[in-house]
Amino acid sequence: MMRQQTVIGVSEAVTILFIFISAKTFLSYGRQFFHESYNAAWMVPLVQTFVGLAGVLLLVTLLQKFPGRNLVEIGEELAGPYINGLFALFYLTVFILGAALTLRGVSERVEAGYLPNTPISMVVLFFAVGAVVVGYLGPEAVSRTARFLLGVLLVTTMVLIALTVPLWRFHTLYPLWGSGPLEILKSGLTSSGDFVQILLLGIIYPFLPGGKIKQVGVWGVAIAGFFMFTYIWTSLLVFTYPAVSELALPSFEISRMVNIGRFGQRVEVLFMPVSIFANLIFLSVSLYAAASVLCSLCKLRDYRPFVPAMAVLVQTVAFIPQNVPQLIYWNEAYLSKYSLGALAGILLVLLLITRFKGKGGVIDEKST
Repeated sequence: MMRQQTVIGVSEAVTILFIFISAKTFLSYGRQFFHESYNAAWMVPLVQTFVGLAGVLLLVTLLQKFPGRNLVEIGEELAGPYINGLFALFYLTVFILGAALTLRGVSERVEAGYLPNTPISMVVLFFAVGAVVVGYLGPEAVSRTARFLLGVLLVTTMVLIALTVPLWRFHTLYPLWGSGPLEILKSGLTSSGDFVQILLLGIIYPFLPGGKIKQVGVWGVAIAGFFMFTYIWTSLLVFTYPAVSELALPSFEISRMVNIGRFGQRVEVLFMPVSIFANLIFLSVSLYAAASVLCSLCKLRDYRPFVPAMAVLVQTVAFIPQNVPQLIYWNEAYLSKYSLGALAGILLVLLLITRFKGKGGVIDEKST
């Protein structure tokens, strides 16, 4: 795979991980929390964040034993080509399925809200082409694009949340524990796959500054967790329970609630770039990561020919769900429920093999 020395700075890596994890908040993220935890749904992202941090520490422990190699290459050395092929297939599934569901979801949102007379295939193609261009240019282009757009995303989001403050109703938070502490914990653990995007760290590890992988992972997950918590909190305060549980796209409905006087109606159009930019970055990262996994698996040096192929595959998978409800069901039933547990199982197997074979050396964070 084509690579060079460090090309992604710490702040850029944190930004790309943060956006890669939290972009789902602009689609159907959190919808099931209100059904499971009731008015305590805002606690679920906090549980997910702690689980995500544990996953990061597990991944970092493995990566630091093999400096300069990505997760696919490490698996090849430890588990052999056949077992590692199954692991790599899982990585590809995470990136491709996540990209496909996101591509279809954001396209459906744009078409329903802003372009009702445009064929869905054209909207999907528009997003796919933009993602291919950035993903084809590699990790440096993807990370710098994310860093450049970070200001737009944060400022727009903070303005949106600030404009909803007059609509907040704090009484909806009571009873404080909703369906109970055990149900909240169960909901957070079973939906911890929302943080499976930490897998990206295993792909871009060779491009990060030496000894900074833990810092990038912890900060990226912590900021993403706070961002996701904020959206669930705001949705609950604005719409109150149980009305909020009936919304398919809480973030979109929040923007529609903003009304700035007589001439400030339908301002959700102003917040559309937030969703588009975040999901374009998500798609670009997914295409690059999937191409990189396939490139490493085939032991080739250049990932770029795989990017257009991955885009075609993503578009194909994106049209398998028949409608938006089925799209949401797939995301909640597969990616959100099982993916992080499967990733943790793979990492534990690789760490056990490392211990059994005595391979790998621990890198000193302070000396690098």
